[in-house]
Amino acid sequence: MKIAGLGAITALALAAPVLAVLALLGVAGTALACVTTSTALLASTAPVPAPARLWIADVQAACPTLPQPWIAAVMHADSDFDPTHHDPARGRGVITISDTDWLTTTGATWDADRDRNGTPDAYDPLTAATAAGRVLCGQLDALTAQTSAPSAGTAPLSPLDRLAAAHYDRVAVAGANVGLDAPTAYVAQVHEDAVAWTAPAAGPSPTGGTVVNPGCAGSLGRVGSILVPPGTPTDVAHAIATSLALVGTRSGWNNKCDRLACRAYGYANSGYDSASTHWLAMLATGHAHPGDRCPPAGAFAFWATGGPDGHVALVVASDPRCDPERIQLVTNDALNSTTGFTGGVYLVTLTQLESGFMHPSGYRGWSDPVCAGTMTAVLTPGTS
Repeated sequence: MKIAGLGAITALALAAPVLAVLALLGVAGTALACVTTSTALLASTAPVPAPARLWIADVQAACPTLPQPWIAAVMHADSDFDPTHHDPARGRGVITISDTDWLTTTGATWDADRDRNGTPDAYDPLTAATAAGRVLCGQLDALTAQTSAPSAGTAPLSPLDRLAAAHYDRVAVAGANVGLDAPTAYVAQVHEDAVAWTAPAAGPSPTGGTVVNPGCAGSLGRVGSILVPPGTPTDVAHAIATSLALVGTRSGWNNKCDRLACRAYGYANSGYDSASTHWLAMLATGHAHPGDRCPPAGAFAFWATGGPDGHVALVVASDPRCDPERIQLVTNDALNSTTGFTGGVYLVTLTQLESGFMHPSGYRGWSDPVCAGTMTAVLTPGTS
């Protein structure tokens, strides 16, 4: 099976809406074990620019408690989705952050350019989105800790309305009561837009958003949301969902990396003797991209190891900047020594995978997700 156009998927991340597709991690043999709540998704009809949907997803990744429609509504109210927005009274960025909060949250001033892309961090929407998520989570924690009642004569607000008011007026977080006497117009606009931009409720699906309990899942890898651009081939989106459903499996996948990668695409086995044999076949047929450290979602990433078999993992999240901290893969065995599992399945970043289990010098490259095994309709972990 050959999936065409994988090389273009990464570029879509900045040009097309992005949706969270699945929770990351779980224990007790299934990724569902750590899922605690479902969060509202942003409607496809919401008047939100395509690039802003990626920024919204990044905010939510930094603060999973916040629903996408509310984040979008705050972003709209703050900057009208303009990354270069600056309000002298409140701050800067696509979600307004004061200069003081920038320094406190990131350890750098707003005009720092830590990724050296020529844009101050406050005006770089991807960097700013992550910082905004951290700031908003801090504000929410501060509000949750408050026990005081609303001011006399004011109506109580919902937690998200209180957060909108506190975000608009940082004095509220310092201890002032937040009621309808706070920035009424701002809170009302955010509330109205968030309600209007919420996607209709639906049952569980590959495009549903979920929140994972970090305490439950923390030993297995990174916690957050996997993002897949609309327009991703159906087989790739399904493969990512299938592989993530196996994350948290405690056993059954010891030394079966090639089978695990192909299982995501519906194969009972890979059809190759080893990951190394698989890689050589991809080289011979023109499906390999040797040395390319920016694999797209859905691709297979390969490593040489101390033994002849090598290793392969499925890429479930790419990054337009090729940041190994943001490229994420589903792999077997990588954290067995930490979890005590035998043949466990884990979600890890490229950096995590190459921090002992694999080594950067062994990286071979990535290939299209081509397998030669037998198709199966029953995806049972670890079966032959």
